Amino acid sequence: MSTLLCAQDDDPIVPPLPIPNLSETAPIDEVPPEAIPAETTPAPAAPATDEDAPPPVTPEQAEPQERLNLTDYEFKTPTISEALEQETKYPTLHWSGFLQLDSGWVVADEETIDIVGDISSQFGLRRVRLRAGGRVRENASYVVDLDFAASGHPSFRDVALIFSDVPVIQNIEAGYFKQPYGMDAESSGRELLLLERMSPFALTPFRQTGVRAFGTFPHKSGTYAFSAYRFPTNAFGVSSGNNGGWGLATRETLLVVDLEDFLIHLGGGYTLINPSTDELQFSYEPGFFIGDPASPDSDSVPQFVNTGEIPTHTANYFNTELAFQWKCFRTQAEYRWTIVDRIGDSSVQFHAGYVQAGLMLTGEHAIYNRSRGIFSGVLPKRDFGDDEEDGFGAIELTGGLSHIDLNSKDIMGGSMTNFVAGLNWYLNDHARVVVNVIPVNLNNDGIEDARSLFFATRLQFEF
Repeated sequence: MSTLLCAQDDDPIVPPLPIPNLSETAPIDEVPPEAIPAETTPAPAAPATDEDAPPPVTPEQAEPQERLNLTDYEFKTPTISEALEQETKYPTLHWSGFLQLDSGWVVADEETIDIVGDISSQFGLRRVRLRAGGRVRENASYVVDLDFAASGHPSFRDVALIFSDVPVIQNIEAGYFKQPYGMDAESSGRELLLLERMSPFALTPFRQTGVRAFGTFPHKSGTYAFSAYRFPTNAFGVSSGNNGGWGLATRETLLVVDLEDFLIHLGGGYTLINPSTDELQFSYEPGFFIGDPASPDSDSVPQFVNTGEIPTHTANYFNTELAFQWKCFRTQAEYRWTIVDRIGDSSVQFHAGYVQAGLMLTGEHAIYNRSRGIFSGVLPKRDFGDDEEDGFGAIELTGGLSHIDLNSKDIMGGSMTNFVAGLNWYLNDHARVVVNVIPVNLNNDGIEDARSLFFATRLQFEF
């Protein structure tokens, strides 16, 4: 049995933190500017009347602030009233989830068809997620996250128990979760800038069963995480095999510039793997798929680059990351390389990198999540369909470029360059529309400059 690493699915474990102190507010850099009241000169005191009393804060008004106060940015968090009600009752339970309905069309030349075969149009559910999370004690929380659209129907995505307020290391997590390696891999599948993660994601251990320690540096100026895990782990969190079967991973980030409208993020990661199957395989599709491209019975878009099974003793993975945000503009880039120590042969090395950017045309800015070291969504100033505010939602122009090379010595997995141009339309805090145009240049199987063009859309709702 081989170990296959490819672009599958996606979203990080985001452990719910203790119920926030409702008398405090989130740091100013994590709150949309429109949510911060302007300073004014106090007016002379006047006799108190019912008319002078400020209107009560409704749950709907409080919810965006609560979403930023907690690190559970991946899904909606309880409103203030719900948090107060749950504060003294254990265990707590909160249901959430989201779905993504994707469609895509492709035009491919004869060279591409010769390499990967016929590619059909796709329409269907990319992700259908149902998540139960809560707290068993003030400093112990849990999450059980299922995906009903993935192979396995359903498959586990995040299943873990998290202990917070741990001396020195801050948090400990045990279960089936995403390993700390890479900015795009840590990002939620519902908060990705583009339709899918770009090609360097093929060189990622991603979700495995293990134990992790993580936290933030003073003043949330950066993050750190260390994990030990079993490898490989299937979609149900089970690992088997007697030959090794372990991995170690770490990721650290730092805000080297941190101003009100300007930030620069630096980060790096490393993971060491000894697969129990004594094999590794790396592959990637062109940036759009609905089914499982790794499954031989799948009708999904096929993998364009693929190393095949590599007899492996150990593999070292390295990653560097850079992100930049200035007002309504954001960009991030990563470069990854993997050195595979083959059994009975010399080592081989593969590499990949990407850069992507987004520009908000309606004045909003992406939220930088300090507890995770990633960008985590956009809150529109005016929701679509809001007649009182003439709302149209928020519009973001997006673009990206990625390259992956899976050729090394006698391993000829191919190389591929992807361009992406797109648009994100955030109708409100719970719905968005994504449009991506993806030109692909493929060199594989002795054929150079095979070209194809994908046009893909997504309709996403969360609850």
